[in-house]
Amino acid sequence: MKLIKDSLFKYFNRFSVNQDYEFARECLKALEDQYHNQERNIDKLFHLEGIFLDLTDRTQSHPRVPFGVEDRGGMFGDFVKELGFGNQKIVWKYTEVFNLDNYAHANWFPAKLVTYEREYEEMNRTKILYISRKISFMEYFFKRLDVYSGISDPDFDRFYNGIDWMKYIKKLKDITLNLPDLKDQKSGIY
Repeated sequence: MKLIKDSLFKYFNRFSVNQDYEFARECLKALEDQYHNQERNIDKLFHLEGIFLDLTDRTQSHPRVPFGVEDRGGMFGDFVKELGFGNQKIVWKYTEVFNLDNYAHANWFPAKLVTYEREYEEMNRTKILYISRKISFMEYFFKRLDVYSGISDPDFDRFYNGIDWMKYIKKLKDITLNLPDLKDQKSGIY
């Protein structure tokens, strides 16, 4: 039974990693659209980035960021729905339900992280750097991966079991390589 359970988790983990790639592509497209449309709204920027950070946090500790969904459609759409898997995709559009102040002041970390003082402080510093736009949301994301992988969080470990870390990180970096530089507010972009 354990072998079946482990196999199912590994399959689910590969599915989740592929979802992360899809989320990264969709988030990048939404950010590029906002950037190229000359939209200079910091709330919208944090909202789009926050959707990605929320959906990719396997510990489910990142603040929930409201977003819409829509049907994917496609030839097998109804069949996939009937199997109970859903057939929806994220709508990468700003909603006024999102509150940047609440988001910035919320707890972003799993409770267990507090017991690792150095790592907890490191993540707090990283969060502050991100909120102040000194680092990008992807730099925050990669730091989160690095720190969480080092603290032996059971949720995190379980959901990355069987994943080739180097391939995962490289692919996400490749996907987000052309991310517009939206970090520094002094640049006049945001």
